[in-house]
Amino acid sequence: MAGVLLFNDNTKAYREFLGDKAPTDSAVIKRIPFDGKERVFVVAKEPITTIPFVKTHEFNYARLLPQALRGLSWLLYMVIVIFIVIAVSNGANITDGLDGLATGTSAVIGICLGIFAYASGNILFADYLNIMYIPNLGELSIFIGALVGACIGFLWYNAYPAQVFMGDTGSLTLGGIIAALAIIVRKELLIPIFCGVFLVENLSVVIQVTYFKYTKKKYGEGRRIFLMSPLHHHYQKQGYHESKIVTRFWIVTILCVAFAIVTLKIR
Repeated sequence: MAGVLLFNDNTKAYREFLGDKAPTDSAVIKRIPFDGKERVFVVAKEPITTIPFVKTHEFNYARLLPQALRGLSWLLYMVIVIFIVIAVSNGANITDGLDGLATGTSAVIGICLGIFAYASGNILFADYLNIMYIPNLGELSIFIGALVGACIGFLWYNAYPAQVFMGDTGSLTLGGIIAALAIIVRKELLIPIFCGVFLVENLSVVIQVTYFKYTKKKYGEGRRIFLMSPLHHHYQKQGYHESKIVTRFWIVTILCVAFAIVTLKIR
């Protein structure tokens, strides 16, 4: 996936050129009439993304490397992409423990990514929000709409009490798709916000297992922080009904998504 984004000529991210002498190569430049003026955009050759809460909102991954190694930024980018896809797909897989939880959460996250894709692919919205303009990215919102629709259709039968189940194949795929979409729209650094439920579920397992192994080694018996992990099972052990847990996790996801969208203007 990282290789496709970096080396495929059909996938390009453009940055507005603000200098005096724009390149003349038509393969790396795009001239768009906008608001009575001609705006000049050039292809971003290095892996860049959007960083939240910062006024200069673009971040170049090459800056993480010493000057002498910046030619290998594509390799660093591949490692980052692999980590993100694994983390999000595992988060979705772990979240898929109650009827309708992973499906409903993924549908809400999909709506968020659809908004990002359409805004980034539309020069009017991209200019107003001062976000990275990626030509033709709005077409991706069609796929995202199909993804959300599929999740809602599946949720009809997966809601409590579930008649059909997603399994590892479905949840891992959903997480992988969400990670891939976030990377394509250059919003992967917002994943901890709009995938907040996935993140917390992941962390609850990591914390539980780590603490159990540590206490077992230190005291001879394993101790637990949560009654059971992942986190949704902790609330089950506390006596909350499955439907209430799922609904509240949906509400938390909606709030996380709303906050992620607001970050486009909060800097």
